[in-house]
Amino acid sequence: MNRQLRTPRSPACGLNRGLRRADQERGNMRSETTRLLTTCAWAAALLLSSTAAVWAQNESAQPSLSLDDVSDETVGAEHPSETINEPGLAEATEDAFSRVRDAAKRDAASWARHTQQIKSDLLQNVQRGLGSLGRRPVETLDAWLAAAKLPPTETSGPIAIASLIGLLVLMRLVRGRADLKVSIEYPAELRGTYTVKISRKKNSGRRGPHITSPSAAQRAKRKAAASSKSERQLVSRETDFHGIPSGRWFVTVDGFMQPQDDDTVIGTYFEEQPVKLHRSHTVRVDFDFHPKQCPVDVKVVWSQKPVQDALLAWRGHPHSLRYTRGGPVRIGIERGSQMLMIGSGDRVAEISIEVISFQPISVEVDLADRDHLLFTGCPPAVEPYLHGDMPAAARALEREGKSEVSNLILARLHIERDQRGAAARHYAEAGRPADAASIHRTLENYEKAADLYEAAGDLEEAAQMWRKADSPERAGELYERSREFESAAECFKQAGSVSKWVEMLERAGAPFEAAQVALNNGDTGRAIRSLQTLGPGEDDYVEAANLLVEVLQNEGHLDLATDKLEEIIRTQGAETVPLESCDNLATLLEDSEQFGRALDVLEIIRRRDATWPNLATRIEGLRKAQQQAQSRASGGGGGEFGDGFRYEILEEIGRGGMGIVFKARDRRLGREVALKRLPDNLRNHPKAVELFLREARACASLNHPNIVTVHDAGQEGDSFYITMELLQGRPLQKILKRNGKLGTKDAARLGIQVCKGLDYAHTNKIIHRDIKTANLFVTQTHVVKIMDFGLAKMVEEVRRASTVIGGTPYYMPPEQAMGEHVDARGDLYALGVTIFELLSGRVPFPEGDIAYHHRHTPVPDPRARGVEIPDAMVDLVLHLLAKEPDDRPASAEEVRERLQQIVESLA
Repeated sequence: MNRQLRTPRSPACGLNRGLRRADQERGNMRSETTRLLTTCAWAAALLLSSTAAVWAQNESAQPSLSLDDVSDETVGAEHPSETINEPGLAEATEDAFSRVRDAAKRDAASWARHTQQIKSDLLQNVQRGLGSLGRRPVETLDAWLAAAKLPPTETSGPIAIASLIGLLVLMRLVRGRADLKVSIEYPAELRGTYTVKISRKKNSGRRGPHITSPSAAQRAKRKAAASSKSERQLVSRETDFHGIPSGRWFVTVDGFMQPQDDDTVIGTYFEEQPVKLHRSHTVRVDFDFHPKQCPVDVKVVWSQKPVQDALLAWRGHPHSLRYTRGGPVRIGIERGSQMLMIGSGDRVAEISIEVISFQPISVEVDLADRDHLLFTGCPPAVEPYLHGDMPAAARALEREGKSEVSNLILARLHIERDQRGAAARHYAEAGRPADAASIHRTLENYEKAADLYEAAGDLEEAAQMWRKADSPERAGELYERSREFESAAECFKQAGSVSKWVEMLERAGAPFEAAQVALNNGDTGRAIRSLQTLGPGEDDYVEAANLLVEVLQNEGHLDLATDKLEEIIRTQGAETVPLESCDNLATLLEDSEQFGRALDVLEIIRRRDATWPNLATRIEGLRKAQQQAQSRASGGGGGEFGDGFRYEILEEIGRGGMGIVFKARDRRLGREVALKRLPDNLRNHPKAVELFLREARACASLNHPNIVTVHDAGQEGDSFYITMELLQGRPLQKILKRNGKLGTKDAARLGIQVCKGLDYAHTNKIIHRDIKTANLFVTQTHVVKIMDFGLAKMVEEVRRASTVIGGTPYYMPPEQAMGEHVDARGDLYALGVTIFELLSGRVPFPEGDIAYHHRHTPVPDPRARGVEIPDAMVDLVLHLLAKEPDDRPASAEEVRERLQQIVESLA
């Protein structure tokens, strides 16, 4: 056959080549939209060919080339309608048109199915043209053109070929290109090595060799191919493919992951995803390669020696079972708190680990360490337990008498099966009441949960369960035991128990609120006790102090009200305190015949506000009353007790909360004495009077140089009195106020004398109960005298009758503050506070809830304020201030001996 048949001047050959190229392009089209465009393109190609033929016929003077004009250079037939005899051209042309016919039919059918809005006449024209295609290509084409009322093909020529080429370019432009972005996500603490490939075919990417070691990873990196248009070696977490033909593609990622600081291979990954690219769009494909498990290297030893036959498993995952073989074993575990089970011989150990990173971690388990052992001495239970056969392991342990471990294993098994009731029962039998209580809590069996929590020692949780069970009183009791006083107060309030409500508020550090609750419920005495615990500097102090003054006045405790008002003025300052407080104090002092002090207070008012109501009249009246009192004192002052009174009053020498002290002369014995007239309200407490008289007579029998001698005690008219030896000197309280503090040697010498007097009194079964600097008197010859023996017990009875604590209990031992029995060791505690004050210049607990501090707060070091005190003295003071009486020195004599040793060491 003549090779010149391939000349491009032949329209049949050019059409044949163009059709082959079009067929190849069409084979890559998959979407229905592209198929529709293809059908339209074929119809447009035929129209363009016919139009080109008409143009060539009109413009060219030469006749059109026909098949019968072909000589040695061309091959054809005598007439377009006759059969082509040249087999090469005829067969090629027939084959090409056969493919055109089949493709056009398929495209037209698809177009007809999916394009319902196309005009019916266009569809009919296409179908009519397709139906006219016969076995003779030239005749068929002419017939089709005739049916379509278009010129014949003799004049199609080179313009038709150019039109087809342009149409193919147009089709590629219509189909377009897109961009593809591939992103791989994995933990920042790891580094990955990945190859990304794109392909038209599914499963076209082959997985590389399995990487399990650092050396294999290095070899894989060296053999990695260079990046190409369809393949990338990923060096970051993202890569881009630009200018990718639109259509359906498959993206394959193959690689492995390693830690940042070494070449250990954590895992290998291979994944393929399909993606649809659209013209002029950027499509993103994400691959999530976050590891599901973290590598843990476990080494099992026995007393630091490797164990050869140990079994290892991750609890709850029997498939993770591994044999150690004497070396470390790597096991994959999810992040979080996990439990490893290790078994060998007759024992199983469990160790809890916290997996927080994907970096490999190492764990060493010593089976000789009993802290991690679940059970020992039961070889038949080891393998079943590690294989996850918990019932078999529990039965084996039960047979060996290990019921607690057996129940524990069954409890865990029932938890996994969501059989919570059975699990709670087994936990309780396993000696784990807290676990059982937690399950009953979820089941809302609150009373059972409360009992189990209490058995477990978790009182706060038990209290919460009783609250949920609507038993606030039980809840309050448990909150009290767990020292959650605020919650206890809420529960007792809900239960309607006022006394416990008030008590819990006091212990919670809310005495003012407690006092308000007590007052609102008619418990005045309890309110006074609560208000007395608030000291200067505390929250609500001013409001609480004024409320206390009001309550004390209403209850007749004028001396205590006076002391509290003076404290308010002293704390707030005379120039800033409300004038109402000053006026009230002046009235109280006037009523107690302390005219001089009352005048001082009124002078403060006049200095700040001279227009205060009745101020001038009151001052004048007080001055007259003061002159009369002085006149009575200078003239004997016996009018207060009557003319026949045994003692002649010479002068007033002091006043205080315990009464007025006079210098008097015993008419019978002719000696001068100190006579103390006790407060008038004592007559309202017959029991206290009886106690006072009995104690005073007992104290009169005491004869010691360090105890003030009591001469007499009795009643004259409505007044009660006690007479004592008349001393020359000053109270220790005033000495301390003038000097600030004393040296260690002076404090020890004073303490020795106090101990001598206390030891003598304790030997005679008499307790002072109110040792403090105000009750210690230093004579002009430096002898210490203990005053007011017997009065403290009487005052205590008065206060107990009205539920009032006498003054701020700076020196009060813990047991006395709690109303418990007080013995000689209570006096030693008060002596410790006194020595602490002498050394440091202040008491241990000057502020806040003093009674609470004495009971619970650790005693501060007396050297905390920068005072130099020998260790022996500090040790003695802290020993005296022990919270429990049994922890203090046994006697005053023991304290005296230790003080004597301190003095000798300082000589």
